[in-house]
Amino acid sequence: MFYFITSREDLLTSAIELAQVKRMHIFDYLKVKSSIVTLQYNWAHYQVEKKLGVTDRVINLFQYFQQLPYHYDDDDQVLIDQLLKQPGFQVNGLVASRDGNQRIIAHLNGPRLYYVDYRDRFGFTDRRDFYDNGCLTYTEFFEDRSRVVTRQYYDGQGRPKIVYHYRGGEGNSPVLCLIQLFDQGNWWNFDDEAGLRAYFMDRLAGADSQAVFISDRSDYTMKEFTLMHEQLPRYQVFHSAFTEDGRPNSKLFAVYDPVKQALVDGQLTGLISATQQEAADARQRFATPASYGIPVTYIPDAVLQKKVPFDRRKPGQLIAVARLTNVKRLDHLINTVILLHKKHPDVNLKIYGYDDEWNNYATSHALKKLVQDKQASGYIHFCGYEHDLTTVYETAQLEVLTSSYEGFAMALLEAQGHGCPAVSYDINYGPAEIIKDQVSGRLLPAGDVHALYTVLDELLSHPATLKDYADHAQAVAAKYSFEHVAGRWQDFITAEASRGVQHLAAYAK
Repeated sequence: MFYFITSREDLLTSAIELAQVKRMHIFDYLKVKSSIVTLQYNWAHYQVEKKLGVTDRVINLFQYFQQLPYHYDDDDQVLIDQLLKQPGFQVNGLVASRDGNQRIIAHLNGPRLYYVDYRDRFGFTDRRDFYDNGCLTYTEFFEDRSRVVTRQYYDGQGRPKIVYHYRGGEGNSPVLCLIQLFDQGNWWNFDDEAGLRAYFMDRLAGADSQAVFISDRSDYTMKEFTLMHEQLPRYQVFHSAFTEDGRPNSKLFAVYDPVKQALVDGQLTGLISATQQEAADARQRFATPASYGIPVTYIPDAVLQKKVPFDRRKPGQLIAVARLTNVKRLDHLINTVILLHKKHPDVNLKIYGYDDEWNNYATSHALKKLVQDKQASGYIHFCGYEHDLTTVYETAQLEVLTSSYEGFAMALLEAQGHGCPAVSYDINYGPAEIIKDQVSGRLLPAGDVHALYTVLDELLSHPATLKDYADHAQAVAAKYSFEHVAGRWQDFITAEASRGVQHLAAYAK
């Protein structure tokens, strides 16, 4: 089985996790078994797996060891009553009091019980029990300065299964110092989460003689791979550029520093990039023949065959599909649209993407303040995250991308697949392989704001050119059809099998 490894799946699903789901569909088509592996605790596992259509196909580290009997459709009121209605306590709503002091307090997450605080006679929280779909999942114990000292995860019988130990650090912050796991009749000890994850992945590999790991989150696997004992093929996917500025010979992102040595030591078997250009650059930078360019997504045939009349597209409607983070350089686009609005009063920009948490949402706050200060909120809109952008792509006149670098630029392909022309900086990686310049859109010098204004002004002034680009967009996107991308994955499997990589021969056709 192929295991696609990530941190976790969220309801606001990132492009990486969406790519994993699409890859799973391809492997189903190829009749190759696959599962998604998640390494973080995930409260939304039931909802997000149902939303993504991967129910019972995700292996989570904590669920693997805990084996809790979840109650997905149950009302937690009976459980809440059992916890609050203790002898000598008076219950009022979600609070149980004794001698006038609140001692047990239940907290909800939507309709479900989330956690319960237990306070001592001085009002300090000594213990906090967390619940997951009706099951007690773990407890946090606190010391007198409200720092967590122990987090204890339980199995289905309420017995401790995983125990995190903390000690006080600077600034009253707890520092993880030890993890214990009870498994196979023994208590195993790990200094950090990397050790626990490596043990978990060894358990998966040890139970599957044909296991192949594909890591989609290097910050959760690079160290872990070096700690593993089982021998199996392990590949790293580059979902973004591997250097800090997207140039192949620039400074590597720190998480990729160990890649070259890991390839030499056999802790990593090969690399997978989303574009042919990045695969070629990675092959040279990391000195490995096992570097493959495979698109991270595909356009379904039903989308490619659907014809969207150009008159359905709203004149002047521009869209950007990007999270609100500095690397997307949305300020370039916002300032350009503000200038365009003076000449094209019908221009309208809608930005779809969630706020990036980095530096306390600094980029998000700055972008929104820019729009407010320029009194542009009537025609520049922050629309947040949307799972299905079909209508957005089919009613916009242009998708615009202004990033510093990308790994693939999935939104450009999705726009083209829906017949929406695209304008993008010609950056590494993706735009030049997705857009056919002056056929389905335009490629601009990277970071050239003047060119951005000039081209957008030209296209808004000549809707016939936009219509011509729209008429060609789906034909250009057709090289990313489901069948084509599936063929690339089969080529990868066959090529690796021919290199003599263990386990891959079983999947080669």
